[in-house]
Amino acid sequence: MGHIIRQLTPNTTRYYWYPGDKKEWLRALVACGAGGAVFGLTVLLTRSVVAATVLGVSTSVGCACFNLGRRDTRALDGLDTATITRREAVAASGRGAWRGMVEGVAVALAVLLVAYLPAQGLLADWLLPLVPALAAGIARQGGLLSARLTHESAKASTLPGFRNQIAQAARH
Repeated sequence: MGHIIRQLTPNTTRYYWYPGDKKEWLRALVACGAGGAVFGLTVLLTRSVVAATVLGVSTSVGCACFNLGRRDTRALDGLDTATITRREAVAASGRGAWRGMVEGVAVALAVLLVAYLPAQGLLADWLLPLVPALAAGIARQGGLLSARLTHESAKASTLPGFRNQIAQAARH
């Protein structure tokens, strides 16, 4: 939960609460802006509303799903599986379900938007609606992977059993 604190007078402070974190809202705004920019550029270059819509929506959903994938990884890393309580597990799974629902609804709306474009034919009716869904899936996996690649691995000397392996190697 994010909040804004405003000091109105020396004795009065007003708190504004909003759902989510400010960084996450900015990332969502960047995703929408990137989709809008790609839409505008594609309309200018190709004069095709169908191509512009497919590329713009795919870019927007892809950026959002990339961020959601990174957020899922951060949420999983924040859980200590050895000491987690039932309440923490339920809360974490509820937030994960919420992120999954947001991602699914965004992709479904993007697919419906592309499916109801005025173009007709096999390509426009059956293949182009798959593009935003594929972009979202690949971007989410990219977000999961990029978040994992930024982690530092533990040094081998801190892993359990490392001293035993060294002792066994010295005997042979």
